[in-house]
Formats: sequence, structure tokens, C-alpha cells
Amino acid sequence: MNRGGRAVALVLLLLLLVSCGGRQEEQSQEGSLLWFAVDDRQPDYGHGPALGSQPWSGGESPEELLAALLAGPTQEGLRSPFPRGVTLRQCQWDEERPGVLLVNLSEQYGALADVSLTLADYCIVLTLSQVEGVEEVEISAEGHHVDYRSHQLLCVQEAVLWDELAGEG
Repeated sequence: MNRGGRAVALVLLLLLLVSCGGRQEEQSQEGSLLWFAVDDRQPDYGHGPALGSQPWSGGESPEELLAALLAGPTQEGLRSPFPRGVTLRQCQWDEERPGVLLVNLSEQYGALADVSLTLADYCIVLTLSQVEGVEEVEISAEGHHVDYRSHQLLCVQEAVLWDELAGEG
């Protein structure tokens, strides 16, 4: 897909996020939310949101949230956006850029492209943005950045921005 096609696909995906943007305020007081892709293979899916969340009452560290996210959803109607076998290699704060969390996943993550990559990226970003201090997330696969992204630092506001444009903020 050419650069213009990728941009159109990203805009379309972000428009699908309209109905799930802003849900961070709905976060359960008992824990965080894990974000997954909505299972669009269900017969009653229609044209709903691309992402959905499920409550998480386990640990609140970035590593614990990522482990739960990579383990997959337990709630019906959600599916993992990650390729089979993806594992967390490393998760650490960037010492030179406060508020940036560096996430390094196994090589399988590097196989994602286009809308599949965007869905997976924002499941990670929306989940990790609930951790105190996380402003941006930089995701790599075996230490390499994915070339399909227009930028490497991802933030939750990119997904929520479309809510405001739709007048639902």
C-alpha cells in the first residue's frame, strides 16, 4: 500500500475509534482497562467501534498490563490484535525523554502492517496510558521500529482527538 493509502487507512481507523475514545474516564476504580480489537467476525457486529475494553484488576505496572494484554481477552466480543506468539522483550522508561515508555516486543510484532498495526499499537497505547507518568509510548519489534508508521511516539490523545471532532468530547 502506498503512503497515501496508508494515510487514508489510518484516518478511517481513527474514525472508527470515535465510539471508544474518551472511555478512559470510565476506568473502573478497582483497576485498569485492557484494550483489545472488537471481534468483527461476530454476526451482530455491524459497523461498531474497532476497539473495546475489559476491566483488569491485576497489577498496575506496565509489565503486568502488557502481560495481561498479550495473554488476550477473556471477555466475549473482543479479540487479540497481536500475531500469535508475540512476547514482551523489554519495557522501560526512556531516561532522556520523561514520560516516554519504551516497549520492545518479539519479532512477530514486526509482521503487522497498515490497519492491523494501528489497532495493535493503540491497544498498547490506550492500555499503558493509564499508568501514572506515561505520556507517550514507543513500540519496537526486536529493537527495530516499524517503518509503516508515520511517527514512532504514540499517545492516547491521537485516538481521543476524533471524539472532539465529532462533537462528543
